[in-house]
Amino acid sequence: MKRLFLMMGLGIIGCESAPVDRTPEMSGAKDANAAQIPSDAPAQASVTMIPSTFADIVERTRPAVVNIYTRKRVTPVNKMVGVEHRLVPQERLEQSLGSGFIIASDGMVITNYHVVADATEIEVRLFDERWFKARIVGDDAKADVALLKLDGAADLPSLALGDSSALRVGDWVLAIGNPLGLTSTVTVGIASATGRKKIPLGGDLEFQDFIQTDASINPGNSGGPLLNLEGTVIGINTATAFGQGIGFAIPANMVKEILPNLSAGGHLQRSWLGIYVDEVPKALRPQIGLPDTGGALVTGVVRGGPAEKATLKPGDVILALDGNQVSDSSKLAWLAGNVGVGMVAKLEIQRGNQALELTIEMGALPD
Repeated sequence: MKRLFLMMGLGIIGCESAPVDRTPEMSGAKDANAAQIPSDAPAQASVTMIPSTFADIVERTRPAVVNIYTRKRVTPVNKMVGVEHRLVPQERLEQSLGSGFIIASDGMVITNYHVVADATEIEVRLFDERWFKARIVGDDAKADVALLKLDGAADLPSLALGDSSALRVGDWVLAIGNPLGLTSTVTVGIASATGRKKIPLGGDLEFQDFIQTDASINPGNSGGPLLNLEGTVIGINTATAFGQGIGFAIPANMVKEILPNLSAGGHLQRSWLGIYVDEVPKALRPQIGLPDTGGALVTGVVRGGPAEKATLKPGDVILALDGNQVSDSSKLAWLAGNVGVGMVAKLEIQRGNQALELTIEMGALPD
């Protein structure tokens, strides 16, 4: 299996978003480089022209993309002491580099959690070469998102988070960031896939619904924006299949859902059902009258947890949570994590051939 790397610093991580007031120039019929509609094309066919340049989008959005420098205290794994190797508690400062993007003129910046995790110092350099000290306002390791505030910032350019659900496979996308320390690098590609899950990235990352792109993403891109042709952020560049031309970005809609909680400050405390789940086997669906897709199968219930108190049982299939349809086990984990600790939720389940509705008081997701 090809190893996947988070794209921070010089070996690992990247993503962003943008407000716009006009669309990029599109090539016209007189442009020799423009894509043309074939003369024999059916009358009802609709062909979108390929942009003759992406320069307008870049000029409007690049000023809101930033470099993020962090310092972290780390302990060496082991050292030679006398004639043997021992673990020695000795601290040193380690500097790393990532990307981010401004979402508010007063200096609110979105980046990846792994870019700033355990940082003792954070400094941010803007496109115009200004430097700011930064602090973490809120973070969510499970979604790999962090919100920063630049000290003393005002009247900064910013980007808007768009609707990532509108992104289609094959749409043009642009990635802006600082790969390998190369400031404000722009790459272009397409959305190669959406809804990518179970990507083995390691760390605390739990919620995955990645946009896949062939726009070049490299170490240092982490936390930077993935933009559509309107210059709106539709993803945060986060990981790459290193050297394989495949990158992954967190959808903007996921970020928008947790942004209010991040703004409130601190580590995001996620709620929890207290169950183990898996996909519903195809052979089971006709037996209990389920459609071909959707739902999450309960395979185990944590003793003393919220689900046990709500009488959920192994073999139950969860179809919806608070009216939101559960497409698979990953979707259920995301929905459950955002309900809120102590909040009461409604579950629509299938138990055998019987449809039931249960209420459950959400617990706190254990560390």
